[in-house]
Amino acid sequence: MKFLGFSLFLFFGIVAFAALLVAGVIKIVTQALKDAVSIFKGDKKSQKKTYYYGEGFKREHEDDSNIVIDVEIVKDSFLKSYISDIKKANKSSNDEEIKNLLSSLIDVLQSMDNYIANHRDKEDDIKIMAEYYIPEMLSHLKTYQEMCSSKFKSKHEEAIKHELIETIKMITAAFSTVLSEFYDNMALNTSSSLEALKASIKMKGYVK
Repeated sequence: MKFLGFSLFLFFGIVAFAALLVAGVIKIVTQALKDAVSIFKGDKKSQKKTYYYGEGFKREHEDDSNIVIDVEIVKDSFLKSYISDIKKANKSSNDEEIKNLLSSLIDVLQSMDNYIANHRDKEDDIKIMAEYYIPEMLSHLKTYQEMCSSKFKSKHEEAIKHELIETIKMITAAFSTVLSEFYDNMALNTSSSLEALKASIKMKGYVK
């Protein structure tokens, strides 16, 4: 009886293993057939790719290609949104003097934006400036434009315009100063590196 019980246990174990094996083979064959049909129809299986977004940023992206290529997507400078806001304010302004000043500010910020694109480590140096000065200036500019468009004139309108003009000039000068300092430091570092390079060449006796 013990032998019969063991034989039955062994028989059913073999049957179960065989069933699992057959099921696995069927699953593999079915998936292979699906892939073959997909390729025949010209479809490509979607797969995830990791894109590098600026410094330290990553995001998963569904890609239609089976070939994964390493790419880097540079994160837009935070200044772009401020530049866009100033352009909108400039477009809506009817005061030519203010429009000219805003255009000058836009030029400086675009130059700063171009610099940051190649020197991401400098973003934090101007982020506090941009996050406070520009929204505040735009808020006051909006108030002034509202005053100008109203049929009820304030006796302080000219004084507000003068203060606003001076503020825009100061903000433009502030960003210009910081950008000039960036390039001055770059020039000094480049000059020092070139001097060290020349000294190394002379020390090794490559030139007299």
